[in-house]
Amino acid sequence: MSINIFKNKITVAVHSGDFHADDVFACATLSFWAGKEGKKLKIIRTRDPEIIDKADIAVDVGNVYDADKNRFDHHQKGGAGKRENGIPLASFGAIWKKYGGEICENQEIADRVEKNLVMPIDAIDNGINISSRVSEFNVSEHRTSNVIRNFNLTWQENNKLVFKQFEKAINLAKEILLREIVWAKALVQGKKEIEKIIKEQNEPEVLILDNKIDWHEAVSENRKIKLVVYPKIDKDWGIQVARDDLEDYNSNRVTFPKDWCGLRDEVLIEVSGVKEAVFCADKGWFAVAKTKEGAIEMANKALQINQN
Repeated sequence: MSINIFKNKITVAVHSGDFHADDVFACATLSFWAGKEGKKLKIIRTRDPEIIDKADIAVDVGNVYDADKNRFDHHQKGGAGKRENGIPLASFGAIWKKYGGEICENQEIADRVEKNLVMPIDAIDNGINISSRVSEFNVSEHRTSNVIRNFNLTWQENNKLVFKQFEKAINLAKEILLREIVWAKALVQGKKEIEKIIKEQNEPEVLILDNKIDWHEAVSENRKIKLVVYPKIDKDWGIQVARDDLEDYNSNRVTFPKDWCGLRDEVLIEVSGVKEAVFCADKGWFAVAKTKEGAIEMANKALQINQN
């Protein structure tokens, strides 16, 4: 799927499947930059290595961080580096680091945006719960209320525009509220469905799902489950570590073997011994296999290694 923001000129590759604030804001940043430069932008959502390699810019995909070559992934071993306060760069932060000052035409303004918006989004994307560590990182969460607040006029704008801004804020609030309702309904129903599946399943430590259902809340309340196997949107299968606190990756109940972490494809297959293995996250909380059977095999091997 591709989205033409202007006309086809600069090609941006971003991962397919579920999207997150990290990659969405990264693409938004690039659209601002392209507009200021009078350039045209085309966004392609893909995981195809050939398409990614041919793209002018790669966002949150490609397994490479090289700002000089416009490669902005952070999932590979070593990630994309960390800030002085310890918050790792995600793709939004990596792109803002390169283009933020140019977009704002003032580094001080860019730095304020970095602290107020970019850092919190990067932290969440890297599994860091900053709400309980505000003093440590000197960064606060970015909440929807802040977004709505920014629809108010500044002292530099014409007050006659106030109602138009109010309408814009209402329209955004309606969309957010609708999605909150949709998600609340889905989470309630999903929790009930997952609880039912857990009761019917024989395997106590690996939850195996045949459909993509939001499982996190139900699993966080069932301490026996260590790993969850589920189908991904892009036809691969995910294996995710269960954790006690939904917002805290430090509460992971297990981790994938250290020698798997940050590896993919042939290298991961050789190290893990799983022929269907595709990828294992650098932090050891998530892995991907080509098939359900391969995902189950990876999960069982990871548990065996953790127990030894």
